Amino acid sequence: MHVEPHLVQTQSSIAFKARTPTFKRFGIATICLILIAVVAGIALLPGGVITRAIAAGTIPSQPTSINGVAGNQQISLSWGVSENATGYLVEQVDLATGQALQLPTLVTGTSSTIGSLAAGRWYRFRIIPVNGTIQGTPSASIEIRTVGFQGAYAHYYVLGDSYSSGEGAPPYSGVKGCYRSVNSYGNRLGSGAPTPVIIACSGAVADDIDKITQMAGLSGTQLQQLQRNPLANSLITLTIGGNDANFAQELQNCIFGFHACTSRREAISQRIAALEPRLVQVYREIRSAAPGADIMVLGYPLLAAAPDIASCHNPIIKAGLSKSEMSMIRDLAGQLNRVITQAAAQAGVISAAGRVEQAFAGHEVCTKSQQDEWINEITGVTNMIHGSFHPKLAGYMADVRAVNAGRTALYQAGMVRRV
Repeated sequence: MHVEPHLVQTQSSIAFKARTPTFKRFGIATICLILIAVVAGIALLPGGVITRAIAAGTIPSQPTSINGVAGNQQISLSWGVSENATGYLVEQVDLATGQALQLPTLVTGTSSTIGSLAAGRWYRFRIIPVNGTIQGTPSASIEIRTVGFQGAYAHYYVLGDSYSSGEGAPPYSGVKGCYRSVNSYGNRLGSGAPTPVIIACSGAVADDIDKITQMAGLSGTQLQQLQRNPLANSLITLTIGGNDANFAQELQNCIFGFHACTSRREAISQRIAALEPRLVQVYREIRSAAPGADIMVLGYPLLAAAPDIASCHNPIIKAGLSKSEMSMIRDLAGQLNRVITQAAAQAGVISAAGRVEQAFAGHEVCTKSQQDEWINEITGVTNMIHGSFHPKLAGYMADVRAVNAGRTALYQAGMVRRV
C-alpha cells in the first residue's frame, strides 16, 4: 500500500458543513478550529473535512512484527505497520561475511521480496520505518537461510560428548580420555562435509561447552576451541545432555544394583526436564559464535530394545536388566530427545534428535539378533563404562544417515529463526 508522505485519511475522519460561508461572522471560530487542528495533528480540508495527518518531523513507531519465508536465492519478508511511517527500508546482513547494507528501494507497503541472494546462506534482516528523512526504531531482527546448498562446506566442527567423539568404535587418537575415533559419524559424514575438527570429548557435560576446561590436554572450553577456527560457511554438529542426565551412572545402577532402579524414574525425569533451558543457552552461544553456520544437534538412541522383543546376549546385562528397567531406559531416553528438540527450536538450531532415535529403532542393546545390534552391550570388566552402551561402527553410520537426512530437509526448505 502506498502511503502519502504528508496526509493519511482514516476511518475516524469527521466531516461537517459550516452553516454560513461568511468568514466575517465566524472568523474567530475558524481560526481557533485551525489552531486546534494543528495542535492535534489533524488537517482541515476544503469543505470542512477534518482528517488525521502525518506531521512532518513525527518519528514513526517501531514495526510491531516481522516474519519471513525462505526461497531459492531469495526471501520474502512481511511486517506489522508502523504508525506515522511513510515507507520502510530493509537492512540486510550476510552472516557468512558480516557484510551489512541498507537496500536502496523505499518500500511503501508492509512486505517485500529480496532476490539475488546466495543459495544456502544465512542472512539477517530488519525493517526501518521512515517518515520523510526521519527514521524510527527498527523492527526486531529475523534470520533466514535461503534454500539450497553451495556444494561443500569450507569447515566442519564436531562438538559435544562421547556420542560425537566416536567412543565405542575404536581405534582412538588425540587427547587421552576423549575417545576420538576415526569411525565417529563426523569422520564418515561426507556429502560435502570436509574432514572434521573433532572438539567433542567423552564425558562432556553442558558446562564443558562454555564454562570449564574439561580435562588436561584441552585448550579451553569447547566453545573457546571452536572460536579459534574460521567459521564462515561451516557445518557444526554436536551431542550434549546425556551426561548431564547422568545416564551412564544410572545404567550402572540398573545393571549392578541389588534393587530395581525403576524407583529412580521420577528423579531422572525431573533432571532431564530441568535441562532444557541450559541446552537452549548452550545452543544459542554456539549460534552466536558462528551465526553463518548450519548448526545441527543430534539426540541419542533409546539404548535398550523394546522389552517385549528383547534378548540380551551379554550375561551381565541379561542378569542385570529387567524388562521394566528396559522400558524405563527407553522412556527416559525418548524424553531427553524431546527436550533436545524443544531446546533446539527455541535456540534456532536444527535438531536431528528424532531422526537419530528412528535410525536406531530395532538395533538397540539386547536386539534379538546380535548381528542387528548397533550399540555395544558390555565391552569390558575393569572399565565397563567406556564403550559400553555406545554405538558400534554400524551405529555411527546410522547417525550419518540421520544427519544427512536433516541436511537434505534444510537444503530443501531453508530455515527461519528469531534473534
